[in-house]
Amino acid sequence: MNTEIKTLTEKVLEVMREYKVQYPEVKMDNDYIPFKLTEEWGECLQAYLMLTDRGRQKGKSKDEIKKEFGKEMADVFGYLLAFANQEGVDLAQELDSKWFAYLKK
Repeated sequence: MNTEIKTLTEKVLEVMREYKVQYPEVKMDNDYIPFKLTEEWGECLQAYLMLTDRGRQKGKSKDEIKKEFGKEMADVFGYLLAFANQEGVDLAQELDSKWFAYLKK
């Protein structure tokens, strides 16, 4: 696994462990991560719709919405890293073999 992705994944997992300690009532089974990923993707898209004037602005400025969009994108990325780790997927390797294969032609 790519060192940068591994480091980010380790930090994400550390945050998730801390969350589990702070909120022991939250059932964090194998389905928790993909469900949270879906939830966060929805929140990211909601912010995107607001940013692109296709959603209610909720009294927020464009700068506030853009910051919220970035935070939601980070949530999506964090949960994606956690999900890949949970399922044993090496994202760096998969990007290299699928996406970056087009660059090797």
